[in-house]
Amino acid sequence: MKKNRIGKIIGFIGLCIFLVGVSYMVTSYLDKNLYLNTNLEVTFEDTKDFSLENTKKLTKEEALKEYPNIIKVENKSLKKVNYQVELVLKEEGISKEKVHYVLYLNDKEIKEGTLDKLEKNILYNTNIGIKKIDTYKLYLYLEEDSSDNFNYSILINSK
Repeated sequence: MKKNRIGKIIGFIGLCIFLVGVSYMVTSYLDKNLYLNTNLEVTFEDTKDFSLENTKKLTKEEALKEYPNIIKVENKSLKKVNYQVELVLKEEGISKEKVHYVLYLNDKEIKEGTLDKLEKNILYNTNIGIKKIDTYKLYLYLEEDSSDNFNYSILINSK
């Protein structure tokens, strides 16, 4: 009888360990799929080359009449995603304090300034909800004539 009771206790403990293991595996699988799968789709629409070459002097109003860099960010994840828009310099042709920018998000101006004021080249930090689309328009211009070239790229990084 004593052996039967010990067998039942060991069987019960084994069953508990098995259930804890299975529940841990299911939870970690769901967490991995739900929280680690960040799926942002980024498209650059009808965008010119990412460069300013032999630029002429423009005011902000004149620059806004030019065709912007258009970037769309779509969240295809199952959760809200934090991301940042970064402007990366390919070469140091023009001094950053000479380059002005105006950034629009969904047709609303959200930020403007000069590139030397950006921290780590980050234009904007934000988040995007599930199944949402953010549309950015980026205008770059110089307020003085320059014969220098300015090449850049735009990155969208999820955090």
